[in-house]
Amino acid sequence: MFKSTANNNLLTTQVEILFKAAPAGGLSNIFSVWLIFALVYNTQHHTSALLLGIAVSFLTTIRTFFTNNYLKNKNLDLNKYLAVYFVITLAIGVAWGLFCLRQAYHDDEAIRNMIFLINFGLIAGGIPILSVWLPAYLVYVLPQSIAIFFVFIHLDYEDHYFIALTFFIFMTVMIASSFNVNTRRKHEIELTYHNDQLINELNDEIHVRQKVQTELEDNKRQLEKKVEERTRDLMVINSNLEKVIDKKEKAEQSLQYLAYHDELTGLPNRNLLIDRINHSIEAASRNKQQLGILFLDLDRFKAINDSLGHVIGDKLIIEVTKRLLATLRKEDTISRNGGDEFVVVIERMLNIDEAIGIGQKLIGILNRIFDIDSHRMHIGASIGISIYPNDGSSALELLRNADTAMFNAKKAGGNRLQFYDESMSNRLHERLLIESELHTALSENEFHLVYQPQVNCLTGETVGFEALLRWNNPNLGFVGPDQFVPILEETGLIHDVGKWVVKKVTNMLSSGLTGKAAIAINLSALQCGDVAFVEFIQQEITKANINPAKMEFEITESLLINDYEKTERFLNKLHSTGCPITLDDFGTGYTSMNYLTRLPIDCIKVDKSFIRNIDSNPTLENIVKAIVNLSTSLGIKNVFEGVETTAELNIIQKLKGLIIQGYLYSKPLNENEINNWLTREDGVNIQYLEQVSKTS
Repeated sequence: MFKSTANNNLLTTQVEILFKAAPAGGLSNIFSVWLIFALVYNTQHHTSALLLGIAVSFLTTIRTFFTNNYLKNKNLDLNKYLAVYFVITLAIGVAWGLFCLRQAYHDDEAIRNMIFLINFGLIAGGIPILSVWLPAYLVYVLPQSIAIFFVFIHLDYEDHYFIALTFFIFMTVMIASSFNVNTRRKHEIELTYHNDQLINELNDEIHVRQKVQTELEDNKRQLEKKVEERTRDLMVINSNLEKVIDKKEKAEQSLQYLAYHDELTGLPNRNLLIDRINHSIEAASRNKQQLGILFLDLDRFKAINDSLGHVIGDKLIIEVTKRLLATLRKEDTISRNGGDEFVVVIERMLNIDEAIGIGQKLIGILNRIFDIDSHRMHIGASIGISIYPNDGSSALELLRNADTAMFNAKKAGGNRLQFYDESMSNRLHERLLIESELHTALSENEFHLVYQPQVNCLTGETVGFEALLRWNNPNLGFVGPDQFVPILEETGLIHDVGKWVVKKVTNMLSSGLTGKAAIAINLSALQCGDVAFVEFIQQEITKANINPAKMEFEITESLLINDYEKTERFLNKLHSTGCPITLDDFGTGYTSMNYLTRLPIDCIKVDKSFIRNIDSNPTLENIVKAIVNLSTSLGIKNVFEGVETTAELNIIQKLKGLIIQGYLYSKPLNENEINNWLTREDGVNIQYLEQVSKTS
């Protein structure tokens, strides 16, 4: 009950009134009790009156102390003090009630009636004091009333029932009066609260009005001042209005220009390009002429932009634009399509050879060295060509087909021309289909690994396996690595797939299925730029509790050419984990011998192009001999891949080659075949394996 009203303003005010009246109520009780004590002095009720006097005096004193303490410190717990007041008042009422019960045995009827009259006075006098909080009045009077009613019922009077009924009516009137007083007091409190609130609101409103009036007067003065200032300003504005209009017109012209031109180079952008191509198509159609679209993409621009910064990249684009404009005819249109892409429109073409000539000129001038801010750069370009009307009848179709041809030119190595043909669209469609299926291949568990043994050709012992990624798609069937791995790299999916491969290999090594043999994993260029990938490898090695020396990583020579410094940092961090590093396809690129001494290379793999027909080609034999001598002098292992015949093996053994990987020994094995391979490897007959591999 107390907690439910603790935060009520009405209750707070009631309690303050109640507690302020506590001393007066206490004095009336103390005066009454000691008056009764004087009446019964030297009677049989002397002792009970004395106890009543002591109890009432003590309780009223304690109650007065608590109420005064609360009134002095308003921040105290209201519920706690109200509860104490309630209990003490109840105790006072009970003390009076117990004393009244004793009056049933009083011999002197006059004294007894006097005591009851005093009780009636206390009951009636408590209404104005205690009724402000109704529970206080009720706990005070009910114990007394019940006791007096009980005494009246048991008095030995002829009319004692009438007396009891009369008292009951009296108490009913008293309690009803207390309810009425309580209602009026609460109404008065609420009315006072609302009046105070209204007064405060009126005062606030008066204050606001005064503030607003002051602000209005200030605003009026400021407005008058501003009108004067504005009048002067208008004269200046009017004089400059024509200048503003001129600037606006120039700005609109500038916006119009930017809507159709590239901001960096000033060349037509894609919007203007499409419009010009459409006009050129109409002219070519009327005059029965051909129209050439050359889609040009700069080679190696992204590497320059990323390594030297966008400022150098922008300057390079501007220099490229100058060279293109200087090479093309005035009637030809050149547009920047965005980034490092340009489109050239060749109008009134006599034949296809004209497009070839212009394309070769553009590649030639872009192959020359660019010297920008002391940086010497070589870029080159890949160009795709589509011809109207053979390759399309609209601007968008011709651009799309030229873009497709350019993509194929870049895929073929870049720095070349490529005409569009319909098969390109088919290949592009096939590529898009593969890319679409690759996005769910990992989550659908479509990838698996096979492992090709690497065998010591002297002992027949399997010293390692190369983990090879395979993909079998429900819709496309088996897709070759040469088809899907480049797309994994271009889309960035290679990161997640690479982590999956590492987990599979660490699980294989942890299971002990491969025995003492190590497992080699191929790394892509994207992975070699991700230092966080090394941390992932370290975590997986630790989790699987395997020897890091049994997990090898293979990189290709092209990584060293593209971004040597980044690759060096990555390889040093990877090698620090204890994992060996192999340089794959050795001899097919342009690896500097200096790289082999600076990088943590533990093994080189001789490309199969040097092994094929080595037994009948002395030049190949000499090249392989030089590679073996080089690796031996540097303390680097060597692996020969693609060995398929005994004759090739004999030459490698003669040249002191050691580790062989190829179909002469085994094709790539799945997990279930590895155990059989390792258990039968002792005493392997090479000629028998050669025969098996050929028949399989």
